[in-house]
Amino acid sequence: MEPLRLFTVFAASVVAGTLGALLGLGGGIILVPALVLLLAVPEKTAVATSLLGVIATSVVASTSHLRHRYTNIPLAMWLESATVLGALTGSMLFRLLNPRWLALMFALLQGYVAWTLVRRPAEPSTRETLVEDTNGASACYVDHATGKTVCYTPTRMAVGWGFSLIAGVLSALLGVGGGLIKVPVMNLLMNVPLKAAAATSSFMIGITGSVSAAIYLLHGYVDPTLAAPSVLGVMAGAHLGAFLSRRLRSRVLRNVLIALLVVSAIRMAWRVF
Repeated sequence: MEPLRLFTVFAASVVAGTLGALLGLGGGIILVPALVLLLAVPEKTAVATSLLGVIATSVVASTSHLRHRYTNIPLAMWLESATVLGALTGSMLFRLLNPRWLALMFALLQGYVAWTLVRRPAEPSTRETLVEDTNGASACYVDHATGKTVCYTPTRMAVGWGFSLIAGVLSALLGVGGGLIKVPVMNLLMNVPLKAAAATSSFMIGITGSVSAAIYLLHGYVDPTLAAPSVLGVMAGAHLGAFLSRRLRSRVLRNVLIALLVVSAIRMAWRVF
């Protein structure tokens, strides 16, 4: 691989890993468009390569989030049971879809999530009390940005499971790890603070990505010359992202996510048309 191309892949992966760990998205939302738009990598190769970065992001970010108790393990296990099933389904559909449809789906999904987040007011920085714990998933953590304890109880568990099934399908098709759907769903529909949602998503996306990545490796979609610098860059960025996620306020994270989704959606849609 040419040095400039190698550096571009690594640099894009560092950014992807940072934002992926920061927002719980896995980095695929940055890495796939970067590979496609900057390096003219085929969409399916970019998706398959991105999933390896998603796994790396999950491993690095989850280690930090678990240590600081941001991750909600019971909630993660419940949602991941649906996401893995969806990932298996998406992996089977992957080989049948035209790459242009993959790019269009990516752009539409990003635009919808950004619009949903814009409509929702920023959440308060603290939640003083737990509602009745009927599902065993209530949790508390100390927000390092404010120094205060945040407690919450996830709601609409069945709704979250259904969306996680969809997230698994799209994770396999688009190489985004499923966090693109699960973070907004946990935050907007399930009463989970954004920081906890991002940390819990980071824990789940590695499992989801592993399911699809193994299948794509067997079918030769992964390019080793892209995979090596991608994984190294993503792991470096994920360390920084996990550090920043504990210190930035939730409103800042939300605005970063919205801006990122809008820009990437426009670029992917422009490529399709």
